[in-house]
Amino acid sequence: MFLHFRQPSYTVKRKGKEIDIEEIFLDKLARQKEQENNMENIRLEKPLNTKSFFALISGFSFIFFVFAFLSFRLQIWEHQKYALWAQKNNSLITRFSAERGIIYDRNQTALVKNETQFNFYLNRQKLDSSLSEQEAINHINNIFGWQISAPKMNDLNLFSTTSDNATSPDPFLLIKENISQQDLVLWETKKEEIPFGEVKKQIVRRYQSDACLGHILGYIGKISPQEWENIQLASSTPYELTDYIGKQGVEKFYEQILREKKGVMQIERDARGNQLSQRLISQPSSGDHLVLNIDLALQKKIFFALQNTLSEIGKQKGAAIAINPQNGEILAMVSLPCYDNNLFSSNSASQDLEKLVNNKTAPFLNRVVSGLYASGSTIKPFIASAALEEKIISSQTTLFCPLKICVPNIYQKGKADCFPDNKFHGWTDVKRAIAESVNPFFYIIGGGYTAPSPSSAFYQPDLPKYFKGLGVERIKNYLSLFNFGQKTNIDLPSEAQGRIPDPQWKESFFSTPLAQKWYLGDTYNLSIGQGYFLTTPLQLAVAYSAIANGGKIIKPHLAKAILNASNGNVIKEFTPEIIRENFLSANTLQIVRQGMRQAVFSPAGSAFSLSALSVPVAAKTGTAQAYGAKEMYNNWIAVFAPYEKPEIVLVVLIEEVPGLRGSAQKTAKEILSWYFSAQKNSPKKEKEQPLSPLATSTDISFEPETSPDFPRNEQPSSAPGAGWETVPISTTTDNISPIDSLVPASTSSVSSTPASSSPSH
Repeated sequence: MFLHFRQPSYTVKRKGKEIDIEEIFLDKLARQKEQENNMENIRLEKPLNTKSFFALISGFSFIFFVFAFLSFRLQIWEHQKYALWAQKNNSLITRFSAERGIIYDRNQTALVKNETQFNFYLNRQKLDSSLSEQEAINHINNIFGWQISAPKMNDLNLFSTTSDNATSPDPFLLIKENISQQDLVLWETKKEEIPFGEVKKQIVRRYQSDACLGHILGYIGKISPQEWENIQLASSTPYELTDYIGKQGVEKFYEQILREKKGVMQIERDARGNQLSQRLISQPSSGDHLVLNIDLALQKKIFFALQNTLSEIGKQKGAAIAINPQNGEILAMVSLPCYDNNLFSSNSASQDLEKLVNNKTAPFLNRVVSGLYASGSTIKPFIASAALEEKIISSQTTLFCPLKICVPNIYQKGKADCFPDNKFHGWTDVKRAIAESVNPFFYIIGGGYTAPSPSSAFYQPDLPKYFKGLGVERIKNYLSLFNFGQKTNIDLPSEAQGRIPDPQWKESFFSTPLAQKWYLGDTYNLSIGQGYFLTTPLQLAVAYSAIANGGKIIKPHLAKAILNASNGNVIKEFTPEIIRENFLSANTLQIVRQGMRQAVFSPAGSAFSLSALSVPVAAKTGTAQAYGAKEMYNNWIAVFAPYEKPEIVLVVLIEEVPGLRGSAQKTAKEILSWYFSAQKNSPKKEKEQPLSPLATSTDISFEPETSPDFPRNEQPSSAPGAGWETVPISTTTDNISPIDSLVPASTSSVSSTPASSSPSH
């Protein structure tokens, strides 16, 4: 019997698992290896220390609080703001226009009105990529029977940029303006076949086109970014970059009066942009109407008379203005050549506009307001007024007036500078000097005279040995009192200031010492309206109005009244504004007026042909050498009538008249003969009626006026709509734009270089 003893087990127990002896042995070997290689302190895992733990917790906490704060701000603090934004995403605010105010003449005849037309556009954004623009246009032509070609299309859109710095083309390409009612009906039935076509309504401005009113009325055009920035400061109602504004004439000056007030509509949309509802926020209202002092019949007569005179002498440039001297109302204003402001309506007229811009006769220049000219002898009544006021002469003073006056040349001994007249006059008083336009008389009273020694070849014994004239400073002072050399502040843009030269001006204008010096000859030239003196026909009319009305400088104005657009009632009437008065004595005015009257009734008078008129008139003629045109003269006349109680001052200028013809005088006679004719003085014209409330624009007949006062060959066309054309005033597209950058804002028709002294009548 054998006893069996169990071998002991060398196993270490640990929680959850027993460890075999082999594992202990292997761990021991590994530890020895670590000690040999000094690796016992290198561990793959180390415990996280307290500092790092708190930093990590703080970072996560900060991020959490930031997100919590932003969420709180968005949902609580700024809830209203973002809710409004969300509302805007599903609502659309749209503005729609009313009509611009109507412009009338003094007899309540419409000079401009508004019409609605429909234009056809190609929407590039809806054009399929497989179809070219030309192919689309051909498709449109086939449906409507039109013949719009690619070149025509380009002409139509030549001036269609929406802003000065536009970088992308307008998505709407104008195909045809003012499509017919038949085409509108066809469009409604063919919409599905032309998905890229659109018809848009457009309100257009329609101007009288047969009375040379372009310079007065002006025109409208799309607002430029620069204009938009400037006009925002002056307007209580903001503009949009798609708006049309007045660019020239009374359309520009009275922009805030004529401008319509837009209506506002809110449209609710769903997430897909479909309209759900609409709500009217504010009603649109038309601009107020403007009544001008212009008499359309007189305007037409002056236009025809001036045009006929220019045609007879083969010239194109002239100007005329008629003004009421008692209140400054401008009755007519014509500048030739004029331009048709309706050209700015049609995109297809771009070539015509470019021709006008490049025309050397400057048709865009309003010669009445912006043209600068030497006045010639029309200045003489004002020089006489100054001499009478300064007691240099009296009505009895007589001066010997030879064919020419010569004064020694201060730089060349033995030589003289001579200042001529057109004929010998002998002993002359101031009335005769005005009536016969005697140059030597005004040389002497203007610049004075010192006789040379009796032994001189230029000595004339009948001339005074010494006569102290006004001198340049006193001449300038009195011309300034008559409002020369300064703007009249007429209610039109781009008025020229004019110039009264003096030694200070000459020194600053020229660069060489010899040219900078003021000479006696400069004063002589100034005394007869030659040399460096420049004025506008408007300034001359204002100055002669003072002689006619008893010595009052009255601000000229085109506007007569503003009328309410809804009921036609008068909102405001423009009253005369006296700029200056009581600077001339009654005696001075009487003498000067008598001299001008003598110019008409005396056979030797410079305006004797006007003596045939049915009413007594007073006048002064003038002739000034045209700059740069040999043997060509600018021919002037200024007239007021009737003599005792003047109601009209007429100034006429004919440019570049060959020789010394009386072209302006002939024109004035024709105009005044018509003005004072039996037809003009019919009972309805004898006394102007007060303004009555006007009908709204939709109630007014706009057929062009035909007057029995015109000869048969001057009658405007009697065809319906004759004399009327259209100009856009508002549109939902950006295709129609004026070319203001090409149109001179204000240019002078003459150079500042002086004309040489010449016969001045």
